[in-house]
Amino acid sequence: MSTSAGLPPIPGESIDPPPKTAPGLVERLEARDDTAGTAVRVGFRALTRFGEARASLLAAGTTYYVFLALFSLLALAYGVVTLVGADDLAVLLTEAISEAFPGLLGDEGIDPDQLRAIGQAAGIVGLLTMLYAGGGAMAAVSSSIHLIYGAPPDPRSFVPAKLRLLGWLIVIGPLVLFSFAGSSVVFGLGNRLLAEVGIAGSAGRWLLGALGIAFTLAADVLVLHLLLGRLGGIRPPRGALLPATIVGAFALQVVRLPMAFVLGLAVDNPRYGAFAIPIGVLLVIYLNLLAIYGAAALAAGLADRDVPLDELVPAAPDDAPTSED
Repeated sequence: MSTSAGLPPIPGESIDPPPKTAPGLVERLEARDDTAGTAVRVGFRALTRFGEARASLLAAGTTYYVFLALFSLLALAYGVVTLVGADDLAVLLTEAISEAFPGLLGDEGIDPDQLRAIGQAAGIVGLLTMLYAGGGAMAAVSSSIHLIYGAPPDPRSFVPAKLRLLGWLIVIGPLVLFSFAGSSVVFGLGNRLLAEVGIAGSAGRWLLGALGIAFTLAADVLVLHLLLGRLGGIRPPRGALLPATIVGAFALQVVRLPMAFVLGLAVDNPRYGAFAIPIGVLLVIYLNLLAIYGAAALAAGLADRDVPLDELVPAAPDDAPTSED
């Protein structure tokens, strides 16, 4: 028996209006064999996937799991760094997290020393709990991309599925952190190196800035390539996957530009009080997930570009079962 990606409608009388058909302008434009036709063909299919999968709701739901996992994983990271005695790495980790989530650590946020203490005090059970929280976030991301791709749920049993997602978390987690804070890390390490060799000036700073952006873009491309190509139940063709990951990486960079401003507004708003930083962090996570699911919808749209419109846009349920049947 095959497994469907969606549930069939229940018996009953339909009370919503019928699904919208593709606009006539879209049908005329996509029939053109030129750049505009290709752009409309791909764009309409990507938007259809994004809307039909309720990607904005998926991003909101995934934000919950990522937010729950965030603090556990931070405590775990600080605990590991403290256990190996890498003080310089702890400082670098603090700088990276502060760059990724301005205001989260420090006087108005969480004390890094407290995170280190929590990470050190966590035993085997605590560490497993922390990893389980991260696995839940990965499961939410994987399930969401499954829905956008129209893939059936992961058929693996509970334990193999969780172990697989934890493995991907160990691979993708550090890349995500670097993609958030790679530019500041490169800039900080580069400044030390330039000072050691006696090079100074604006030219060196511009070079470091360009290298930082290049490294973070490369990290974003790699993260998106792994998420969209490995965790969605279907691997899109290379001609669809690679452009989507590149566009998605640039979208993530654009989304992150106003992060400090957004978090600053939340922290400075007296109405939020103690909830200011969590609200800001939730918004940052949500916007990044929207960009990721938008990239997944684009990959699906590129893969769908030769699929007829009548197979993508739902038809009106003329013969839907009713309560009288």
